[in-house]
Amino acid sequence: MSAYSQPGSVTPQEPGAALFLALVAITLVGPLSIHLFLPAVPHVRAAFAVDTSIAQLAFSLSMIGMAAGTLVYGSLSDRFGRLPVLILGIGLFAVGAALAAAAPSVSVLILGRVLQGIGAASGMVLARAIAHDVYGADRLGQMIAYLTAAYVVGPMFAPPIGGLLTDALSWQSVQIVPAAFGILGIIVAVMIIGETGKPDPDQAIGMIRSYCALIGDPKFTLFALCPAFGTGAFFSLIAGSTHLMSDTLDRSATEYGLYFMLGPVGYMLGNYLSGWLSGRVTANTLVVYGSLMSVLAALTMSGLIAYLGLLPIILFGGCAVLTLGQGLVMPQAQAAAIATDPTLAGTASGVVVFLQFLFGALLGQLVIVGEDGTGTSLCSFVLISSVLSFACGVAATALVNR
Repeated sequence: MSAYSQPGSVTPQEPGAALFLALVAITLVGPLSIHLFLPAVPHVRAAFAVDTSIAQLAFSLSMIGMAAGTLVYGSLSDRFGRLPVLILGIGLFAVGAALAAAAPSVSVLILGRVLQGIGAASGMVLARAIAHDVYGADRLGQMIAYLTAAYVVGPMFAPPIGGLLTDALSWQSVQIVPAAFGILGIIVAVMIIGETGKPDPDQAIGMIRSYCALIGDPKFTLFALCPAFGTGAFFSLIAGSTHLMSDTLDRSATEYGLYFMLGPVGYMLGNYLSGWLSGRVTANTLVVYGSLMSVLAALTMSGLIAYLGLLPIILFGGCAVLTLGQGLVMPQAQAAAIATDPTLAGTASGVVVFLQFLFGALLGQLVIVGEDGTGTSLCSFVLISSVLSFACGVAATALVNR
């Protein structure tokens, strides 16, 4: 039993370092499963003798599974409580990872990855809802920023580790680590986090009505779409660069993983600054100027590739600046969306994360279909998504100011 709670009660104590670290741990599950697998995608294509687009489905469909899961976990946690839903999700994640590791065919691999994605969504959604429960709406933006800055450390090192595992052992090895993390995640949820919400058995009756109420609120919709388009820009760049590095530039999975670290470093720095600046400047200011920074990064990267050609340092240097801007934006935009209606914090968190993963999966898959080895498709998708993120952020802050 958690030291923070009793069954059916709200956390009675001031949250401490142990709870914060536990929230970081459960949030790590989703990003770790995504980024650890990235360097293995070209090897999966070769192992099963399938097209690039088919191998990419093991990545894209897992994200769509996460997107679908986010809609369910938020509402279920509002009804049944955070803890039982969290345990169910992490358990499904571990089962999916184990199935993918033992997959005899690409179809079974994709199925395992989808189950893994559906399960991983629980940590992404419920960590934010639990933060809302224990820290309150006033500190939510700051805590999301610090949470994100902390858990980005995992994805930052995941691709280099995934690349080393793939080159030294096999692509299957990158699924064993997430399975083990899933088991540890359940232990952390039970022993440290416990129950933090107020389960409401009547919540399911108005589930559809709740979704409609949230989506019908322009401020919620715009604040939710701002990080969704930003995520789409990031995954367009990452998905495209995975295959450009392997197929066009003939670089190893390990080298790709090392270059990839530039993106999470930028994002982690942006999240740290977003948390540090909370209370010093307005959230709206961070949303507008952070998304503008991402647009300028996308423009600069596209111009340098057109002038100097396709170079890894341009791709991933641009990614670092792009994610720095996103790190400033996302915690504040997410917090504004989740706090729109405090009684629907879990549902709102689910919708926010759903849109991010949905946009990331769809745009990441589309950039592969249109990529011809020159980086043109990658640059186009990254730029368009960044501009749309900026437009949504500006519109949302205009509504708040009005």
